Amino acid sequence: MGERITIDRDDSYVPTQKQMQDIDTNFTSVFAVNPSGGQDYYVDGNVTTSGTGLSWSTAFSTIAAAIAASDISIALAANRWWARRNRIFVVGDTLTETLVKFPTKCDVIGVGAYDTNPMPGIVGNHVPIGESYSTRFINIDFVGVAAAAPITTLGSTVGGCEFHGCIMDAAAGTLTSGILATASMGLKVVGCDFRGTFATSYISYGAGNAARTAITGNRMIGTAAAGVICDSGMTGTTGSHLMNDNVIYATGLCVDDNADLFFITDNKFFTDADPTATLAGAMDADSTKGANNRVTGGAGTERNAPWPVEVIS
Repeated sequence: MGERITIDRDDSYVPTQKQMQDIDTNFTSVFAVNPSGGQDYYVDGNVTTSGTGLSWSTAFSTIAAAIAASDISIALAANRWWARRNRIFVVGDTLTETLVKFPTKCDVIGVGAYDTNPMPGIVGNHVPIGESYSTRFINIDFVGVAAAAPITTLGSTVGGCEFHGCIMDAAAGTLTSGILATASMGLKVVGCDFRGTFATSYISYGAGNAARTAITGNRMIGTAAAGVICDSGMTGTTGSHLMNDNVIYATGLCVDDNADLFFITDNKFFTDADPTATLAGAMDADSTKGANNRVTGGAGTERNAPWPVEVIS
């Protein structure tokens, strides 16, 4: 199983209670022995020579090397390894890597810190290809490179991808979106911060099956033309799309759900536009799936207005 992680209290990241509650019960603690019996790997972006990756003293120098090793072990038939979860622990200030593969059935966990951020950073714009199922990124700063592209682009072979307590960072230059997901089922974005300028949106969904998606507890208060955009061809079982407890600021629509599938509850929305009395300038979504949201416009007179607009007969 390899050497297990030991983290000093002085330089470790301690997730908040809410973040730990939001993470699936398979991931009980970054301080515990891997509860699934899977393998732990270690990445240190500050080492010059890559080791076996089985301890901090023999850490891999790149995340890509750890992903390759994790994918080999998770595919083993011995001891029913395919049903377990591996973990990759990452330190190293910022690692400049464009990830073309996410690890299957694996948690990628940022520990340590760089500058004022209590987490490591990955500099690059990522388009994983091939099977990359059930990956969870925890406490990672995704630092985008200025381009007419998203920070992360997810397709149909990247199912069950989750981001917990991460940053989608466009401070280095304008990008199109933080996350673009097309027919990528099970996407969850929980407790994340979106920073910088996004020309299109913080999160966009393309056409195809996006069932079991959840956008909860995030702070999207950079600059974006729209908050969350959904293509009219986005599909999924009714009741499997949730947007809850987010703070979203956009210059235009805060939500543009052209598929009318999201249940939208307990969010705070801010727009530079005039929402108008119907709030159509801020929200394009199915009002029968909304409750307890508030909208404030930079133009017009709507301040802390309820959406859906309250109708009492």
